[in-house]
Amino acid sequence: MVSIRIMGIPELQRKLGQNWTQVLHAPMQKSVLLVQRDMADYPSQRPGSSYVRTGTLGRTWTTEVTETGNGVQGKVGNRTEYAPLVQSERFQRPIFRGQWQTDDAVLERDMPRIERFFQDAVDGALR
Repeated sequence: MVSIRIMGIPELQRKLGQNWTQVLHAPMQKSVLLVQRDMADYPSQRPGSSYVRTGTLGRTWTTEVTETGNGVQGKVGNRTEYAPLVQSERFQRPIFRGQWQTDDAVLERDMPRIERFFQDAVDGALR
């Protein structure tokens, strides 16, 4: 699980009262959709492979955004039972290493954009 710490939350809470988490909902939605899109991106098929891809792994990525009393939580997941064996940094099988991107790699690559989504939303609300 990845957590993002946002500076300026006390000011945001004071300015907006109980509705402060609504400011974070839109950037969280953009963030989970970005990660979902990037996780669904398939690598080029190995030369000489006769395997016919179904696209199931790419189509079964899911997202969820929920507001809680102390923030906003976003989740990205996959309903395919073999997804962790292909794209999880922790569980990826050797045959997929170096070919299929992992969850950690996508998050590391996307993190600057995700941070910018939140920074822009908080800055805009505090203006």
